[in-house]
Amino acid sequence: MEKRLSQLIAENKVIPFVGAGVSKDVKYKDKSNVFYNWKELLEILIKNIEDEDIKMGVSSFLKSGKYDYLKIADMIEDELSANDFNKYLKEIFNVDYNEIDESTYSLATAIWNLNTNLIITTNYDKVLHNACSDRNITSWDIESIHEQGSSLRDGVLNPTVWHLHGFEDNINNIILTSKKYNEFYTTKVEDSKYKAALETLRNTISSKSILFIGFSLDDEFVINQINRTVEIFDSNTHEHYVCVKKGTVFNNLNKNIKVIEYENHGKPLIDLLDLLKKPHIKSKNTSLYKTHNLTRLPPINPNFIGREDELEEIEKQLKDNGLIYVVNGIGGVGKSELSYKYLHKNKDKYNNIAFIEMTQDSLIEEVFLTKFKDELQLDEHSTLDTVIQRLQRKPKKNLLLIDNIENEEDFKKIKPLNTNFDLLITTRINIDTKNKLNLNTLNDQDAKELFYSIYLVDENISDILKYLDNHPLFINLISKSLNLGYLTISELRKNIKNNTISKIDSTNDKTFEEHLQDTFNKQFKKENSTDLIKLLQYISIFPSVEIDFSTIEKCINIDKLKVKLSKLVERGWLIEKNSSYKLHQIIKTFILGKYLIKYEDIIFICNNISNYIDPYDSSLIANKLTHYLPIIESILTLFEKNEDNNIASLLDSITYIFYAQAQYESALEHQNRALKIRQCNFGESSEVSAKSYNLLGTIYAMKIVPEKEKYFQVKALEIRKKELGEKHFLTGFSYNNVALYYLRHGCSSEQKLALEYHEKAFSNILEYFGENNIYTASCYIMMAQYDSENISMNMTKLELLNKSLKIRVKILGEDHTLVAENYSTIATYYFEKQDYKNALIFSEKVLKIRISVLGENHPATAEAYNNIATSYNDGKINTNKVIYYYNKALDIYEKIFEDLDPNLYTIYKNLGFCYAEKTNCNNAKKYLTKCILIIEKFGYMKNELFKMNNALKKQKKNIKREANSGFKNKGRFCKDT
Repeated sequence: MEKRLSQLIAENKVIPFVGAGVSKDVKYKDKSNVFYNWKELLEILIKNIEDEDIKMGVSSFLKSGKYDYLKIADMIEDELSANDFNKYLKEIFNVDYNEIDESTYSLATAIWNLNTNLIITTNYDKVLHNACSDRNITSWDIESIHEQGSSLRDGVLNPTVWHLHGFEDNINNIILTSKKYNEFYTTKVEDSKYKAALETLRNTISSKSILFIGFSLDDEFVINQINRTVEIFDSNTHEHYVCVKKGTVFNNLNKNIKVIEYENHGKPLIDLLDLLKKPHIKSKNTSLYKTHNLTRLPPINPNFIGREDELEEIEKQLKDNGLIYVVNGIGGVGKSELSYKYLHKNKDKYNNIAFIEMTQDSLIEEVFLTKFKDELQLDEHSTLDTVIQRLQRKPKKNLLLIDNIENEEDFKKIKPLNTNFDLLITTRINIDTKNKLNLNTLNDQDAKELFYSIYLVDENISDILKYLDNHPLFINLISKSLNLGYLTISELRKNIKNNTISKIDSTNDKTFEEHLQDTFNKQFKKENSTDLIKLLQYISIFPSVEIDFSTIEKCINIDKLKVKLSKLVERGWLIEKNSSYKLHQIIKTFILGKYLIKYEDIIFICNNISNYIDPYDSSLIANKLTHYLPIIESILTLFEKNEDNNIASLLDSITYIFYAQAQYESALEHQNRALKIRQCNFGESSEVSAKSYNLLGTIYAMKIVPEKEKYFQVKALEIRKKELGEKHFLTGFSYNNVALYYLRHGCSSEQKLALEYHEKAFSNILEYFGENNIYTASCYIMMAQYDSENISMNMTKLELLNKSLKIRVKILGEDHTLVAENYSTIATYYFEKQDYKNALIFSEKVLKIRISVLGENHPATAEAYNNIATSYNDGKINTNKVIYYYNKALDIYEKIFEDLDPNLYTIYKNLGFCYAEKTNCNNAKKYLTKCILIIEKFGYMKNELFKMNNALKKQKKNIKREANSGFKNKGRFCKDT
């Protein structure tokens, strides 16, 4: 049994599921216990019950074992109230992790070594976080919807701890009572309060083997908990495992859970885990690469059938040759699915993999800039050539799969990537390349297997498959019609004989249309299924790409959406994979050609999108919404003749996404179109047009075009004052924007107006939204720019910053970029006060959030590393860490920017002077010289050229003190703007 489990671990098919026993192994430096098990936790909570009789009663129930722990917790919560219950939990979880003996993390560390990026735990503490050696570690609590959804599509990319029952940093989401427990665990995912978590758990248990570690099976409650976790998903066929101390007696453990015994707690259990992982080291299948996903990957198709010869041919060609391979073929024969299969089967053979899905009429430049924006940290000046050049820096071997290229010009543009990427391309056109697989319809055996996988009948179906030309799309449709009783085999053969059903000719699209029409009539028209027809029409206005359910739900918020989507999947009209849906291009073309929906019927979809992706909603992380781009573009293309405010609002949403992606030209293009629509419908001086002026001014502010920024923001302010009045919150927004312009670019008299305008903005926004609102929080940060004695609110700068922070944390939680902005401004405040210890504390908070939300390779993350290093250095806190953190920042910047790019100036300067302080003259000279070259090349900070040259000369003389004089604080600590 251990051998089988070792093999599964080697193949990355095991997910550890960790219980309280792992945390119980952790000790303080004085050898005392840090954490409690379930029973101990409840005993502590019972002590807080004031009524002595009730306290004794609940305590006796706990000792008797007649009630499970959840019911005991219910009793305690009833007596304490939910607020006090949570307050006492917070106190219990208040652990000083600095006082823990790190050697006692050894069991948790051994679990991380089991070839996994995901550990699930019912524990609430940070033991697994602290035991992980990778700083990129992230965590999910029960409501990490975005992360859980991404994992279903792309897998778990970084080390992740999933706190299934909640996390100590968010007490309100702790599952400790039966009410919370039953809100989560339910056999029907749609009935769960935590649908995303339950769906992800279902997927994990059905696709991986679970290894339970740290669960005491002499406790009946724990056994029940493990059993329910597995049994709730009755479709699961995998074996699961549990590690138990030898001699443990249990009677009712789920038969699908196999027991692995160890001698005793502590080192014997660690030795067992080390033994289980050893085959992974020796495995012949161990990848040479630590694969990194540069983009989201296509979802895995668990029902992929056939194409073994074709798949083997692709693998053979791409194995060693490093070439371009094109899968060519007619629509619907499975080019995409075959290529996806290759990608998922072979991804461990590559350093980096990327997936690009082209849509009809999409521009390859725009798609590449959007897809690689975060990974390559592209800015407004980036082009397709920028993307190509940065991808070419990736060390071999890499894979880029491009699905559905529609013209040879696009192919020529990305062809240079073949220097270090295998290029796998699917297309319907004839691309001139020697390495090509011309994919036809299925062979007889694969066609039969596909048919029988849907509708199994005990008779020869060769005649039917021949009539369908072995075309997988139409085999799927016909077999599902048969399966649902819309047709019988005898009726089908009769129709074939009488030519009342179109014979599929894979070279003739007209036969596709005729066959689809016949199937459409049978499945929808005879039943009068208007609701399903309507949904099919709605989906047809979306691009023919994989779209996850949560996105569809945001766009089409209708009753029983999931049920109706499932019905379309059952009937063969829609493809579903891991809660993502796709309408095949052939079906999409048919619906648009025959049943194009009226514009009036999709206005609600436009409004759903524009209300969700609202440029004024700063709580959104808009650069995470790029999957909406092809949806919005598809709607705008289909209904381009409609020019009303619904379309203008949709243009606002796409403007916001492009703006967040730093694609300012695209943002301007769409917002200028919105402005023309508004001016035509409402007039140049309407409040509706003022919204476009405001957005245009914001874009020009980022492009640093001061005259246009001022023109549009002042114009928006004047209109809003006239149309809405001085006290309206939108007028407040405009006062704020004009004040920001005055602060940055205004003359002396305009800069004096900035405070007055900011005060007006604050007054309007506070009156409209109240204290606890993210817009009010932003105002507090703005007001903190001014000296405290000039502020009518009579609050110090630090009080303003802390007030803003408190509001944002309450609304957005800790893990948000706006909260990181707050921490950064507070860090800057302390740095300027030369309170370097506090500057360091807040800079480290910034780093943690940015790694979690933006990733390790983002320039904002590099900025955080820079600030930590500067605080360490200038505060003389730990000078040994200074070079390490500066180099962490430099590594990120050099991945993003070319050598001697102006963006590298500050980090070169900081490193130069840091090495000067350490009398490392060669490195000091190296980085100071780079600074001078940047200044000379770009005219960047010419006022420092003399100082840099002087510092360089002094380095040559090895005069450390004078080399650093006058430079220490200037421009070294990066500020959030």
